[in-house]
Order: sequence, then structure tokens, then C-alpha cells
Amino acid sequence: MANHRGFLLFLPVIWLLLLTSCIRDDLSDCPPESNKVKINFTYDTPYGPRTFEKGELKIAHLYIFNDKGEYINTLTYHSPELYKTYTLDIDLLPGKYEFIVWFNKDEFFDVRSSDSNEIIGNPLNHADILHLVVPEEGYIATPLPLILYGDVDEKEITGSGHQLVSIPLEQNTNTINVTVKGLPKTGNSYFQVITDRNSNETFRNEPARGTDFHYVAPMSRKAATDLTSSLRVLKLYQENQPKFILWNETEKKELYPGNSGLPNNLIGLILERYPDVDFRTTHIFDIILTYDTSMNVSVDVRYWNDMETDYEIEPD
Repeated sequence: MANHRGFLLFLPVIWLLLLTSCIRDDLSDCPPESNKVKINFTYDTPYGPRTFEKGELKIAHLYIFNDKGEYINTLTYHSPELYKTYTLDIDLLPGKYEFIVWFNKDEFFDVRSSDSNEIIGNPLNHADILHLVVPEEGYIATPLPLILYGDVDEKEITGSGHQLVSIPLEQNTNTINVTVKGLPKTGNSYFQVITDRNSNETFRNEPARGTDFHYVAPMSRKAATDLTSSLRVLKLYQENQPKFILWNETEKKELYPGNSGLPNNLIGLILERYPDVDFRTTHIFDIILTYDTSMNVSVDVRYWNDMETDYEIEPD
């Protein structure tokens, strides 16, 4: 019995020696250390950190690719928060990775192969396409959600300690507010129409070939003579030459530009008024059309950077 007690007394010493052996010698036989990768999403602008209203960020999909651009896994975050730290629920072997995140893409987008244009569940590589699904009629009349994108490339995962991958975000949607002044009050129906070909982006947020389609929003009366509308569109590219039109649905004709001789290239209108505008930090644009009694029209453009919120027309 005494010998048994003596053995029990030596157990803590034996355990300590085993731990010491793990520290001093080869660690291959020791329990593996937990090395979790942590993620957070940031949106910093020249004016300070960007914030969003509650409910604007509904869902985020984080796509992980290896150093060859091959897809590894997708993680989903519901009601994601900026600057909050999330722990990945998968283990990554040491190596270089690319982390790509898209916010709010679920309802309007599918994923397509860059080779065959076939719909696939997840991208096979970062060249595959995030595609805005346009109805057969060729126009989108439902307001788009706010779309954000972020990417960190060639991130070295060492497999030791807890690593933080901080992913900076940018906005992929723009709000076009239109005010029309001076039109005679009739029963006519009017629509704001933006024609573009920006329905396809690679998973690295680079433009991919698309075809023309229309964003459409009805004009409504704000005052006795003013018509207003607000339309959210995807990323604007100068080479696409997106077109802005004021459409008279009742008479089935184009009111602006019509025969005014004024331009309707949306980006051209913005740059003519603000040649130094930064489209990376400016995503709200106001177009004001003013008609006189002879139906001659003048056009003005204003913009608001990401930190300004005192514009008159709120986006949908």
C-alpha cells in the first residue's frame, strides 16, 4: 500500500517531465497547438471609417483561394459587422492564400464559369464570374441592395499563433438620384432609365464582358411640379459608356435627351461637372433636369462622398 502511495506521489513529476520533453524535443508526438486564423472587415475612407445603417449589411460570403487561384472554401456570415473579429471555422495549412468577400450578393446574383458561362455553385478560381441576373425583359426594376467587395491577396498563413487577416472593403454600387423641374403637371408616367453592360464582375472585382440591359425606376411627384426618383446601379466603368434617359412611358418616347442635343453619357455628365471626382469614394450622384415653358432643358449634376448624408433624395 505504501509503494502504491509513493507511485501516486511521483505522477505529477512524470507528467511534468513529459511536458518538458515536448518543449525541448521534437513536437511531432505532442498535442497540436490550436492556430486559428481570424478575420475582420474594414472600410476606411479619407474622411474616416465608413459606417452603415443597421440591416444594410445582411450577409457576407468569404471565398478562400490558394496561391494558384484555386477555390478552397466558402464561409458565410449573417448580419456581418465591420471591425468585428471572426474566427475561421476551418483550419488552413501553412502557405499563401487569397481572401475575397462579397456582401449582399445572394438575391440578385449567381456564379458562372469564366470558361463556359454555366451556373456553378462556387467559383473554381478567382477568374470566374459574379453575374447579375437580368430578367428576360432586359431590365431591372427592383432596387438592388448595397454591394461591397474586399480582397487580400498572397496572405502568408504561417500555422503558428493566432493570425489576423484584415480585409479592406470598397463599394460596388452607386445611387443615381434624379429630379425633374418645370414639367407641366399631366397624368403622364415617367421613368429614369440607366442603360449599361456592367452585369459581370470577376471574383477579383474586375469587369467581364456583358451585354446592354436597363436599370429602371419610376418618377414620382415630390412637389407641385417636381418629379423625383432614385436608382441603385452597379460599378460604373467609363469604357461602358452608360446612358441616362428620362422616358415618357405614357407617350412611349424619350424626353431626355430627346432632341435637346445634350449628352446622356452618365459618366460624361459627371466628369464634365466634376473632372476630378473619385469614383472609389463617391457613390451618390444627383442629376437635376430643369425645363422652361418652351420645354428647353438644362442639366446639373451634384455628388456626395461616402461620409456625406445630407442629400435631399434618399436612396431606396
